[in-house]
Amino acid sequence: MIIQPHVYFIPLNNQLSRIQFEQGLALSWLTEDEINKVHRYKAEQAQHNELQVRLALRAVLSMHSDVLPHQWLFEYGDKGKPSLSAELFEQTGLHFNLSHSGDWLMIGVLPCAEASSGISSGASERRHYGAFKAILFGLDIERVRASTNIQPILNHYFTDNEVADLVALPEVLQRQRFFDLWTLKEAFIKATGKGLAQSLSSFSFSFTDNKVFQADCFSVSKNAPAVAFESAVVKAAERAPSPILCRHDDVHFTAPVTDNSQWTCRFGRLTDSYRFSFCIGTDAVLSGSNENGSDDLAGGVKITEPIMVLTSLAQLLS
Repeated sequence: MIIQPHVYFIPLNNQLSRIQFEQGLALSWLTEDEINKVHRYKAEQAQHNELQVRLALRAVLSMHSDVLPHQWLFEYGDKGKPSLSAELFEQTGLHFNLSHSGDWLMIGVLPCAEASSGISSGASERRHYGAFKAILFGLDIERVRASTNIQPILNHYFTDNEVADLVALPEVLQRQRFFDLWTLKEAFIKATGKGLAQSLSSFSFSFTDNKVFQADCFSVSKNAPAVAFESAVVKAAERAPSPILCRHDDVHFTAPVTDNSQWTCRFGRLTDSYRFSFCIGTDAVLSGSNENGSDDLAGGVKITEPIMVLTSLAQLLS
């Protein structure tokens, strides 16, 4: 089974007018509960961002299905992880996750229904539906913040090896590494749906040769879009927003000892200030789902290079 992630990067309009805000509500895409959540924010800009996030998510999901934007219904896990309602997941086979930081929104979609198009009906189909439902998907985008006091966070949430790698770097790169690791860790706990109930020091990430990913000094994925190769020789500070992934084998993940999933964790940069990550786990239920032990779906799962798209809310709504 082949799964290709689709990842969208959408700038948030911090200058949204009241008229534009009302026009967004007038689309009637949001449920009454969602509208109440938008208005729950006291700051006008926070309301505007929340509306943009919810409209963009519905528009992106509808790009991968014939479900209309206003028809999407969501459920939430114990720690708040959103997912499609059981009925809509069965209909579409879509996993999704989203994150926003500063001026950017990131939305990821895993179209598992496309990957399962050749599956036969009956009992096998039901087993595979359970397998697809059990796939874990989380992502995160983070902006480097000079005001964050990283030292107490390091000592509390990072492993000894992560801290050792960080302090071994030149001081000018240590803050970069901190936010790189934080982005990866956030993506993982969002994928599991456990949030901060999952100890951040129970798992770890490292980079080949302890390099800090920079578009002008780090290897990029062989199958990345051409724009990535063109940008890779340009200093990061000079780059326009362009999602660039480092090679999949340059990021190393050590899972919690109790975790039996198979994980794909990817990391990249959107700009010099923004980094992003996504983690995909194929749960243990994917392995040996056949009574005879011959249907080893997990062994056949391949996560391909993602399709990464820079777009805007205006384009999504058009």
